[in-house]
Amino acid sequence: MSRAPADPEGAFPAASWLFRRIAAAPAGSLTAAVVGPGGTGKTTLLSAVAAAYERAGVRVGREERGSPLLVDDAHRLDGAELDDLRARARADDARIVVAYRPWPRPSGLSALGAQLSRHHSPVVLGLLDRDGVATLVSRRGNCQPVDSLVALVLEQSGGSPLFAAMVTQALLDTGRLDPRHPERFRRPGRVSVSPGLAERLRYLIEALDAPVHDLLEALALGAPLDADILATLLDTDPAGLSDTVEAARATGLLTESGDLIVFVRNLVLRALPVLRARNMQRRLAEIQLGNGGPVLAAGRRLADAHATGARASEVLAAAADEALRTSPHLATELFDAAVRAGGTARTVTARRAQAAALAGDPARALRLADETLTAENPTADDRRRAVEVTAAVLAHRGFPERTAELYQGLGDTDVLHAVPALLATGELDRARAVLAAAPPSEADAPTLTGPAVRLVATGLLATVDDDVPTALSCLTRAAALLEPAGECVLLPYSPAELLAIVAAQCGEVALADTTLGQAVAAKVGGGLAHAGLLLLHGWDAMTRGSFDTARDVLDRVREPLEPADEVLAAALTAAVARRTDDATALAAALARGRTALIRHPVHLYLLRPLGELTVAAAALGETTALAPHLARAHDLLARLGNPPLWAASLRWCELHAALAAGDPHAAEDAGSALKELADRAPHVAALARAADCVLTGDTDPATVREAVTGLRQAGLDWDAAHLAAEAAARAEDRKAAADLMALARVSNAEPAESTDDPVAPMLSERELEIGRLILAGLTHKQIGARLFISAKTVEHHVARMKTRLGADGRNELFNRLRNLLEQPAVE
Repeated sequence: MSRAPADPEGAFPAASWLFRRIAAAPAGSLTAAVVGPGGTGKTTLLSAVAAAYERAGVRVGREERGSPLLVDDAHRLDGAELDDLRARARADDARIVVAYRPWPRPSGLSALGAQLSRHHSPVVLGLLDRDGVATLVSRRGNCQPVDSLVALVLEQSGGSPLFAAMVTQALLDTGRLDPRHPERFRRPGRVSVSPGLAERLRYLIEALDAPVHDLLEALALGAPLDADILATLLDTDPAGLSDTVEAARATGLLTESGDLIVFVRNLVLRALPVLRARNMQRRLAEIQLGNGGPVLAAGRRLADAHATGARASEVLAAAADEALRTSPHLATELFDAAVRAGGTARTVTARRAQAAALAGDPARALRLADETLTAENPTADDRRRAVEVTAAVLAHRGFPERTAELYQGLGDTDVLHAVPALLATGELDRARAVLAAAPPSEADAPTLTGPAVRLVATGLLATVDDDVPTALSCLTRAAALLEPAGECVLLPYSPAELLAIVAAQCGEVALADTTLGQAVAAKVGGGLAHAGLLLLHGWDAMTRGSFDTARDVLDRVREPLEPADEVLAAALTAAVARRTDDATALAAALARGRTALIRHPVHLYLLRPLGELTVAAAALGETTALAPHLARAHDLLARLGNPPLWAASLRWCELHAALAAGDPHAAEDAGSALKELADRAPHVAALARAADCVLTGDTDPATVREAVTGLRQAGLDWDAAHLAAEAAARAEDRKAAADLMALARVSNAEPAESTDDPVAPMLSERELEIGRLILAGLTHKQIGARLFISAKTVEHHVARMKTRLGADGRNELFNRLRNLLEQPAVE
């Protein structure tokens, strides 16, 4: 028998009554049944019972009729032996404990169990929960396990006490777990076992009955627990599979839901001959494809096995089509595998192009789409798909005119995709004509995309018509419609991006921020839209003075960027550099922006970046560097009727550019233009008041406060603080100067600058954000997703926070943060 645990009641709480009964009356009658799958501790429990009797001075054995009798693996006994045990259990002074598995159930076992359980319910042993695994790891490793260690052991073992102990031992043997410093544990990519432990597990599996062994192989290769599929794969009768599955469950190698325990699955796969594994994988995939069921999992296994052949290629292509609805990156890999397997590349080229675009590889997407369009007699579906890919990618590469032409050529509701492209270049009449001539909404396909595209077209035209409420409503609903589609909808212009731009430009900063956060989390638009969404989030953070967030975004976006995103990234870099007085970075950002604007001419949705680059050029003394681009922008706005929502941000930047260049006439012109726009749109009034305050040099605290408040409501916190600080510097009255400087400090978006925050001297703005999310219970990965930074960056911030707060571990950091950030209000 196994060695008895030092604390049997703690190790087996369900059997605590046994140990109390033995300690109280070792000579008294005691009958008990112990039931559980293999590996759940039945043998160890019997050893603990034997040790309890021996401590009480009672000998345990089978020779003497009156001595306590402990029987293991009773499910292996024949009928006569079970009848004999049942007869002994009937005696009034019987002391007998019998352990067995729930399967098989030989004749007489149920009757024996009933006899043993007549005074007390059976002791049922099963899988451990998280707390049970933590206790086991603590005993086995002689240390206090960290959460990540417990999670790994639970995941690998499925809660089986046997395998939880094995996984823990494997981590100890390989040095992954140091009992002296459990807090240093880092999750390994894979759990390795010693050769001796591997052989022990191999013996355990190879000793199983052949049907059970074959079933485990099939499950390890990903076969579902489906009688029809398993029967075909294993060449057996579906009716007989029920007993085989129950027998497998009784071994303790499966979880309660019938899944193979991860640790066991990995071992089975290692022991499985390569050719047998590939043959079973291929057969499984063919069976699932023939049944019309999902083949994604089977396709992934075929790709990992580098399967070849026409049938394998067919399965891989079908799996890629499934993945295209959920994971474009995986779809790309599977389509490539289908071609390598020997399939005809032409049949999947258009779908490969779509997957590449959604996965964020626009260059490859364009090449594959072009291959489809230049091929001889492509199918109508393939041609349409290739045109959609080309149009969407070209929109990001500075070809809105061509994008509009391609969508107009598709007909149906897809022509509405042309409206954002036409407006981008100032083609207002054509945009209105497209919307007017489009099929009625009743003709829209029953998908999320159809109504969303119609709402985008309507909303964007409303921005030009100075109907801001309609614009926000339409764009908000369009973004919400496409959010569930996530990364699998390919669009030339993301509704979330357009909404964020429009909302920020009319002062609805909270709406812009929320929209961007949700779109990034849902991966709306796939890889093609990802960088743009992140950069817009960084832009909004920059205008509020949150430069750490803006820098994190710039670090996070992967280069090379698409031309439109490159313009935005260059302008955001310049904006941060100008506001932090980094002349070197400002010059580099301007040079980058000039190059980007050559690759991607200015259009309607890039006016804010153009404005920021214009200010940067003026600050560096290069006032004419962007003159051609500004002329193009003003021509575009004129053709649209100078809509305030789009023109105001550019005029605001031109005001600051003129001030930086020392050109009072140009500054007056920009201020006058803002006043004219304010007469048409109330939301521009804040910019006009601020411009007037700057141009007149007003230092009256009440006037400046009104201007500052308007800028802050428009989301321009840094501009507001800067305006107040400059007014304070000009003020001759000391009290007015002090009031204005206080206003500048209050307006500054950086929390670390506020003397009212007791945590500010210790933690930066970003660390404060992370600290609050830690207290909310979020993981590093979740915090990274919320703040648009990587989980690794979160780890670095947390390490600095521990140092600054003098916290040795996560629990101590949590307590320090709670004390600092959850201070009671002073009344």
